Amino acid sequence: MTAARGFNLLPHRQRDARLARRRRYIEWTSAALCGCAAVALLMAWQIFERTRIESERAAVEHKLAALASPLAEHARLVSAARNEREQNERAATLSGPLVHLLDLLDALSAESSGAVVVRQLRHRERDTELLAASSDHAASAAWLNRLAGLKGVKDSDLSDVRRATGAADASTAFGVTAHLKWDGPPEKSRASAAAQPNTRGKK
Repeated sequence: MTAARGFNLLPHRQRDARLARRRRYIEWTSAALCGCAAVALLMAWQIFERTRIESERAAVEHKLAALASPLAEHARLVSAARNEREQNERAATLSGPLVHLLDLLDALSAESSGAVVVRQLRHRERDTELLAASSDHAASAAWLNRLAGLKGVKDSDLSDVRRATGAADASTAFGVTAHLKWDGPPEKSRASAAAQPNTRGKK
């Protein structure tokens, strides 16, 4: 009975083992096919995205190529305007002291009163010193007030009022020293104007 029972169970076990192996093969094959399908879908999506991105990049490059000439012209105009502005500022900075001096000389030449006689004039960028002889204090003060009214004068003072020694003429009895302080461009503009020649020299 034992031998017959064992003989009857062997085919059943082998059949179950074959079915189990077949199921595993089917599962592995299904998993492999699913994996391949997923990879194929991913690659297809990447190709689609790459194509779309390349198309968009080509469109952007085409637009930029069309804008290259207007942008270059705009940059040239901006640079030319900046250079012109810097040159004008530099010219104004350099010509300012000369303009002040010319205005001062015009004012001195228009003086009708001989109560104040200018003996010496020292003119710098933003400062003018006048050494003069005057008949009295009031004439000196009035003369300085007229000069202080010139365009560009921001401050003025009168110092060293003294009686001239050995003066033969009573109309020039006092020696005076007058100072005029002139307006100037902001320090930043003056510094950039001063540095402009050096920059060009380095180029």
